[in-house]
Amino acid sequence: MNSPTANPKAQEPLLTTASPFHNFQYVPESRYLLQVLPEAPAIDALNSSSCLLAAATSFCDRLMDEDANANEIYGLRFILEASRALVISATRSVEFGNRQGGAK
Repeated sequence: MNSPTANPKAQEPLLTTASPFHNFQYVPESRYLLQVLPEAPAIDALNSSSCLLAAATSFCDRLMDEDANANEIYGLRFILEASRALVISATRSVEFGNRQGGAK
């Protein structure tokens, strides 16, 4: 009987790594206010990123129809930074075979 052997690595859920974002760049040392939490399911991070990017696209479309003020630009940048951090935190586990799941 030729049955495929179970690959335990394929069954292991991919986890996020810590990924800081929202940098306060005006201080001499880079400090971050927020970060993606480590060891969360990567699929949840990617789903959240997808939702944020959809919101950013909609937001950007509205901003092109009218003049954007500083608060709106700040909000759009924040959404994009958060989405990028979510993608980075999820792709590290794919790239490194989950060896870094949880550590930055």
